[in-house]
Amino acid sequence: MATDSGYLPRLQSREAFVDHLEGYTEPTVAELRDGKLTRKLLKTYMLETARHDHATPELAALFPPHIQMHRLDDTLYRVEDATHEGRVVGLLEALEERHPVFYTTLAADDSNKWVRQVVDRNPWLDRLWLSSPILFELWKYVQRTTPAHRYVRLGFEHEAWYETASDLSDTDAAEIDDDEPADDEAAHGFVERRRSKVALTERLGVLQEKLPQFRDLYDPMHSLVQLQIPSGSRGGHLLYHDGHATNRSDSFVEHRSAVAQVLGLYRRITEHSEDQLWVDTIEVGEDGFTVKGAPVTIGFRQPLSEATFNRFVDLGLERRTSRLRIGGYVTRRGPTKVHVAAIDRHLWQPFLLEVTSKQLVAVLPRGTCGNTIHRLVTNVQRLLDPSVDVWLGNERYDTAVENSMLAAA
Repeated sequence: MATDSGYLPRLQSREAFVDHLEGYTEPTVAELRDGKLTRKLLKTYMLETARHDHATPELAALFPPHIQMHRLDDTLYRVEDATHEGRVVGLLEALEERHPVFYTTLAADDSNKWVRQVVDRNPWLDRLWLSSPILFELWKYVQRTTPAHRYVRLGFEHEAWYETASDLSDTDAAEIDDDEPADDEAAHGFVERRRSKVALTERLGVLQEKLPQFRDLYDPMHSLVQLQIPSGSRGGHLLYHDGHATNRSDSFVEHRSAVAQVLGLYRRITEHSEDQLWVDTIEVGEDGFTVKGAPVTIGFRQPLSEATFNRFVDLGLERRTSRLRIGGYVTRRGPTKVHVAAIDRHLWQPFLLEVTSKQLVAVLPRGTCGNTIHRLVTNVQRLLDPSVDVWLGNERYDTAVENSMLAAA
């Protein structure tokens, strides 16, 4: 049997694509006979542009010339890529004004590479960053709306990426080649850092009872990176921390609805954060002014060692390939304190960042995308400290996320 290439047919309307994708997960007679499903699962990549009051080019103009966007209606485009021999690699839909989504049936390795090459190099686009507080709030929604006998999937991950030899045991430290650059240590296997990756697929009722105990006992369980929202029938919609989702249900329409719900929550918490944090000046009288706004604070559970702090500054803030997607100019203020005149590579917005061994404090001028906050929280929890304490001014971040979910009710 021929294996599905993952490319979509060159259809001409939304209705035709919905019909195609709605039945896409159903096995064919041949697949039932052979006992093997050859088609790829539908993947959805949720993206961020900018707030509606930010001057942003038309959606189709955000992509490089080798990608052709064929408009099917007001909000849906068929996406063809010359590097894929002009084939249809997916669909792009402006599901929300600020948040387009890319649907594709390419193999996961191919679709991840496509998004990485097209989105991560484009200052007008960023991924959605579903931080642990956002995913935990969606987990609460699952508990409220799902029968206790249904199976739910949760994934937790933390890797101490910025940990250094001085943080390890004498045995581990002895294995390190001192001539090896710090950022190549892990790649060459000279350092075994703390890494926790836990996947749970269990009945909802069991997880409701046991998960709080797990979180109290083992702090990496605070870094939730994966959540499957059960569908109305079988399977569900698997969400990942970097803003992509896999449709493991039997309905594209239901999957699209679940994605829209996530986007709604994300937009509300992002815009609430911007309203709370954006620093601006307001004139008072003829010669005076007041400052409006507040910092975002990410506090560490335990202070970082000086070596780990330096590695974080080097790899996380000074390298062009930073996983935080932040650049700028670092000024040393002490052994474990730096000030950063930072640039967010999404929209190239400047902001101020102070980093110490105890916390990160960011000051966001008006116009800075609130997505910066979610990206920082997500990656700090995954790579530095899973049990961070985050504040938007004097409001807890997780409380703001909870209130943003309640606002949809």
